[in-house]
Amino acid sequence: MTFDFTKIRKSSSSFELRTWDPEGVIFYGDTNPKDDWFVLGLRDGRSEIQLHNQMAQLTVGAGPRLDDGRWHQLVPALDGCLRRGNWLDPQAQTSGSAPTSSLRSCTVQSQPGTFFPPGTRAEFNLQDIPQPHAEPWAFSLDLGLQLAAGSGPLLALGTPENPSQLSLHLQDQKVVLSSGSGPELELPLVLGLRLRLKLAVSGVVLSQGSEKEILALPASDLASLLKLWVQPLGRLFLGAPPGEASASFCLDGLWAQGQKLDMDRALGRSQDIWTHSCPQGPNNGTDTAH
Repeated sequence: MTFDFTKIRKSSSSFELRTWDPEGVIFYGDTNPKDDWFVLGLRDGRSEIQLHNQMAQLTVGAGPRLDDGRWHQLVPALDGCLRRGNWLDPQAQTSGSAPTSSLRSCTVQSQPGTFFPPGTRAEFNLQDIPQPHAEPWAFSLDLGLQLAAGSGPLLALGTPENPSQLSLHLQDQKVVLSSGSGPELELPLVLGLRLRLKLAVSGVVLSQGSEKEILALPASDLASLLKLWVQPLGRLFLGAPPGEASASFCLDGLWAQGQKLDMDRALGRSQDIWTHSCPQGPNNGTDTAH
């Protein structure tokens, strides 16, 4: 593709990239190929920017490897707040962003973590996260809950058509584990202790600290659950299913098979999730996020 700079009316671009190639040029642009040019490419599987003009000459490489044959978005949103800005010449400003209810208040004190306001959700493809052990079959999820307010869905395993084959709900400071419309069990919630959900062929174990509960599943339900990992539509859902309200909660981490998951690499998520910060009080900042 070739673009005429004199006709451009938009200053940003975005796209998704999928490749097995560890090195090459993705995008190149110039106004003068000798002394004013820009390159976006891959080197050793990681993104690299080269910029050369009268103001700057630099080469920067960063980020995870992208040459894994999967789709990657190159413009992840930044979870942060700005203040005390002095932006160029105010007289030259022709437009501005009007405050909306979808933006969180930057006056809220925050700490590291991931915050899900009510009604928000994220989902991971099960094939994109660490896989179960084979012999014996076992899979574990660990949640570090810092804050929890209200009642509603917390986590589920399923498919887009059947999103709650196995689910965790927050209810009156308890965690409720259930399997579809079948059996369920409860565990008192203690904030600050990791909550672990472990699946095995013998059943499902929910534990926190020294407290442990075991949910025995019918053979047919267990077999259906284990099949989620061998089909492309198997999903890990966090927060509210589409069209449903949920509790608000904050995680200081989410681990699959002991490896921490990056919320920026989710298959999809609500824009209102704070991906790298949490309000310091359960009732602060729960209006919405950015």
